[in-house]
Amino acid sequence: MVDIGKFSTELVELEKALHQSKRILITAPGAADGDSIGAQLALRRMIRQKFQDKQVFIVNDEPLPPRYLFLPDADEVFTPESFEAAREAQSFDLAFVVDGGIDRAGRVKAWFDKTPVKTFIDHHAVSCDYPYTIRMVEKAASATTELIYHLSQGALFKTKVDPFFAQQIYLGLVFDTGFFRHSNTTPEVMVLAAELLQTGFDFTRVGERGMLERSYSSLQLMADTLMRAKTASEGRIIWSTLSQATLEKYRAIADDREGIIDHLFLTHGVEVALLLFELGNNQVKISLRSQGTVDVAQFARSLTVRGGGHSKAAGALLEMSLEKATEFVLQRLSEKIH
Repeated sequence: MVDIGKFSTELVELEKALHQSKRILITAPGAADGDSIGAQLALRRMIRQKFQDKQVFIVNDEPLPPRYLFLPDADEVFTPESFEAAREAQSFDLAFVVDGGIDRAGRVKAWFDKTPVKTFIDHHAVSCDYPYTIRMVEKAASATTELIYHLSQGALFKTKVDPFFAQQIYLGLVFDTGFFRHSNTTPEVMVLAAELLQTGFDFTRVGERGMLERSYSSLQLMADTLMRAKTASEGRIIWSTLSQATLEKYRAIADDREGIIDHLFLTHGVEVALLLFELGNNQVKISLRSQGTVDVAQFARSLTVRGGGHSKAAGALLEMSLEKATEFVLQRLSEKIH
């Protein structure tokens, strides 16, 4: 159960910081997924409702994936390039990073580092050490938006739960629970979802647009990646790779890889699924899913400080070629399985 009472000291510090701040930055690691973008948009709405004199900006290292452009306030999400074109300065008084640590926020990290008050809001069990001013992590939350919701209803914000705010929170819930089928689904998050639906927003549209809708390029990319999948450790590990060349072949974008790892994972007899995605510049992003035999959050962190997540769903960023990363991770994972 999510209990924000444990954050009483942090909330006092946050209230003071909010009153003293004029320009506020919100960011998240890498390309925003459903939970991180929902959390960012909801947090922005919370602050703007209660502190109307504040300037609140969402800036992410990568553009907002097209699947999320339907969300309320989606046009308020910037990249460093688009933000610099629209604003004169990069300085902020207060900064938030949500749904993952600032170590994976790319170019925005430099802006975050220079901000006097640095706030971290997350629900992941494993994250990188960083000297945050305010740290609120609730592992009991099914999604970061669940924690954001409970913060929004506390004494500091008292946010109005209208259909716009509700769908931002709801997207994070369905994304991180996989439509309420993953093991992190709790009775409390089901009750929260029901309460959000009472506001009357089109939850079918949010689920289909934010989770299921795919481009034709994405379908081709998925077919190619699944066709090349291989198994290891007597079928207990399934893995595949996705190179930049493959991405370019189908004129796909990074977001088009979303969901491939879940199709790999839902293979009979598999205990751990692994997808390695070449980012370029000698970097590889890995995604992991586990039935529970292997704590993939701890495993990802054992590979690099830029790894973490949940015990059954995690990821990491490796500084090496796709070929070396594949060999390295498979060897370590095979040792973990046996």
